[in-house]
Amino acid sequence: MPSHSKENSHKVLRTYSVKHRRDFSSLLESAKHVANYAAAHKFTPKLLSTKMVKHFGLPSAVSNQILRKYGRGTIRTVKSANLIVNNSLQKKKLKNQTKTYSNIVWDPLKKTVTVKPLDLQFRWNPSLPFARIVHLEINKSRYFITVAVPPNPPEIKEELGVLGIDHNCGVGRAILNCADLKKGTTFGLGKKGPKIRLKYRKKRKKQKIKGNKEHRIMKDLDHKISRRVVNYALKNKLRIALEKLQGIRKRATKGKRSKAANGVVNSWSFYRLQSFIEYKAKKLGEPVVKVSPEYTSQDCSYCGARGHRCREKFVCRNNLCTKRDVVRNSDVNAAFNIGKRALKQCA
Repeated sequence: MPSHSKENSHKVLRTYSVKHRRDFSSLLESAKHVANYAAAHKFTPKLLSTKMVKHFGLPSAVSNQILRKYGRGTIRTVKSANLIVNNSLQKKKLKNQTKTYSNIVWDPLKKTVTVKPLDLQFRWNPSLPFARIVHLEINKSRYFITVAVPPNPPEIKEELGVLGIDHNCGVGRAILNCADLKKGTTFGLGKKGPKIRLKYRKKRKKQKIKGNKEHRIMKDLDHKISRRVVNYALKNKLRIALEKLQGIRKRATKGKRSKAANGVVNSWSFYRLQSFIEYKAKKLGEPVVKVSPEYTSQDCSYCGARGHRCREKFVCRNNLCTKRDVVRNSDVNAAFNIGKRALKQCA
């Protein structure tokens, strides 16, 4: 990724990942050769020139960026390299006027990006406004577009609602239960996650598994869940309310469970999923609030009184509560309580 130049010192950089179906195989192969050349000659700076790699057939603007990236550090062999285009502004004087040239041109009306060194143009509809495109990388399936945006952090405004999130990991239950306090609606995410854990636990017991396939599957699932959470909060203008994770394993393992069910709980990566939500939210300027989760599944989300919880069922016994004796899901009830605590904390 590009380093912060003087021009971008007052900007915040944000990177978008956009899928494409174009064939860049020959150019990417040339990029790999240039990268390996740079890695092999990193201790002789005079040889890190676009003239020395001209025979690989890449535009000099692209070769130059690859040489700069791989002509440093400890990398010795490069298996794959992206096409890199930096959008540094260049001023040229022509007679009595000065013109500004750039490698990447963004047309906000047509929603198109033109990459001059590669003679490339593609459509792109960004989710947020930005000042300009500063950097572009291309691999075999994606464009990575880095843009400069104003550094002003988004303020938590009064009109923002709250998305309360409760963590779980029991078989047959959603990993996250989300409650939108603005609309009064709920949704669950990742219900298949605990089943995957249990499936691979049985395979390990029978010694029918090799490698780290389970880790890759669960990490990918965490990425997808966190992306859906952040996108929903961004679309509906909501703060994200998370529970503090201290002691979550002790809380999660309370009660009588089978050995296999406790194994699913103890192998769960609570912190990874929450960290994915946090960094994705920060990247998009989405506010995140953390609250104490104590008694969130035992307190009524309507009246606040301590109720009765039995596993996944919750019942409020308060005579003055409008939801007295109504059987509700304890995880959904906890999600609403987490959201309400976030509202009080931000008030």
